[in-house]
Amino acid sequence: MMKATAMEALRRFWWVALLFAVGGAVLGALPEPASTADAVVTYRADHVLLVRSENGSIFADPIATNQLALFATTGDVPVRVAARLGLDSASAASSGVSAVLDTNNGALTISVVGSSISDAETRANTIADELTNFLAEEQDKTREARLTALLARAQQLEDDIADLQRAAAADPDDRIIASQLDALSRQYSVVFEQQYGDEFTTTNNLALTTQQTAVGYAEEESAGLGAPDSRLGRGAAGLAIGALVGAGAALVMSRLDRRIRSRSQAEVLYGGEVSVVIPDVGGAGEGLAVRPDRHDQLSDAYRTLRSMITFADTAERAEGDTRATVTLVVSPGSGDGKTSIAANLSAALVETNKRTIAVNTDFRRPTLGRRLLGDAPPPLPFTIGEVSEVPARHLLRRTSVTNLVMLDLSGIDAPPGTLARATTRVLDQLYEVADSIVIDTSPVGATAEVLELLPYADHVVVAIRVDHTLTSATLRTMQLLRSLSTGTLHLVLVGENIERSPYYEYGNPSGKRRTRRSGK
Repeated sequence: MMKATAMEALRRFWWVALLFAVGGAVLGALPEPASTADAVVTYRADHVLLVRSENGSIFADPIATNQLALFATTGDVPVRVAARLGLDSASAASSGVSAVLDTNNGALTISVVGSSISDAETRANTIADELTNFLAEEQDKTREARLTALLARAQQLEDDIADLQRAAAADPDDRIIASQLDALSRQYSVVFEQQYGDEFTTTNNLALTTQQTAVGYAEEESAGLGAPDSRLGRGAAGLAIGALVGAGAALVMSRLDRRIRSRSQAEVLYGGEVSVVIPDVGGAGEGLAVRPDRHDQLSDAYRTLRSMITFADTAERAEGDTRATVTLVVSPGSGDGKTSIAANLSAALVETNKRTIAVNTDFRRPTLGRRLLGDAPPPLPFTIGEVSEVPARHLLRRTSVTNLVMLDLSGIDAPPGTLARATTRVLDQLYEVADSIVIDTSPVGATAEVLELLPYADHVVVAIRVDHTLTSATLRTMQLLRSLSTGTLHLVLVGENIERSPYYEYGNPSGKRRTRRSGK
């Protein structure tokens, strides 16, 4: 199914976009915010610690160096900071905290984003103090644990050496005891060196000293597009936003619409261009628009259709073929304007001196007779069984238009399908008594009777009414017509709203120019 474009949707549902735009402007201008913020202000403080080592290299233990930033934000340090500052949890102490170690100069920068400058400064300094204490304590614990282990090992070796010395004194010639005693003496020397040597007098421990205490400062960051601070600005913003939302709503409504709304939409469904447009001029009435004394946009539109069919028939008809031209007027549904087209096309053909027969085959809602006779035709004095036996000329009715007669079996008591088939059988007798035959059919989407008439048609006029014909019915109609019809197809768009031309004088069939009255 062909969908309407965005521009077509806006043209049809412009009032939806307007309502949303006005509503957005009102909603935007009514409230008065207490304040508007054009920027987001954050408070930051940086505490700088200098990392050093007693042996001159802070990378002697790289794992410990890399863990300094981690200690500042997780573990025992945030817990100590929270307890010291009276915060609810360690996460509150570490919120907005980051630590970065500069390996080029050994500077560890602890940055804190807080709710105020004093909050940021206090937390940054406290974290630095607790980190310094935590690192010293952890390294002292490690050193003390190692020293305790060495003392225990030295005591064990002393005891073992004393035992071996007593054994050696008892048996001085035992070489095994002498070797064991020598090995334990060497181990004791190593432990003694570890215990009292440079490893414990000069260590690789890291130390932190404050290079710069925290100094807080405020940072401003753009908040992006904020709310305007005036009623006029907010109203304009609401108007724009409402218009966009309304345009989207209009497009959705258009996509859900099931009727044909424009010429381009009809042409896509039809698969070709519109041949003739029957304008919506208003007040057209139910009679014939095509009369010798009437020339306006409406009547001339039917004459244009006549000319197109005549030119196409002349180009396609073989030389010497005098058979009457059959034009079938169809529509996807009821109320599309096919009966008006059939009646006025018949009257237009008569103007070119063609003997024309207007045929009604829409027996469920027969209205062709009212168009041509001004009233429902009187019933024919025949039964349905006698129609095939009566000469065709006895079934024709005269109209007020010279050379235009009508075939309408609607007055005979019989089902619509039976009447349609009886009319089809009579067509063969009408070829020799007329130049043109125009058939008004039932809607293609409602009955199958029109399909029996397609083989007789030289031309098929498809009537589509703007804002009335269903898109789904049009698609089904075109599929049937293109599959079964051998005649030339013509698309007639009914009811398009066009600007009236000042060339014509509407409602003045006499052709005399009206003069305006002055005064009231």
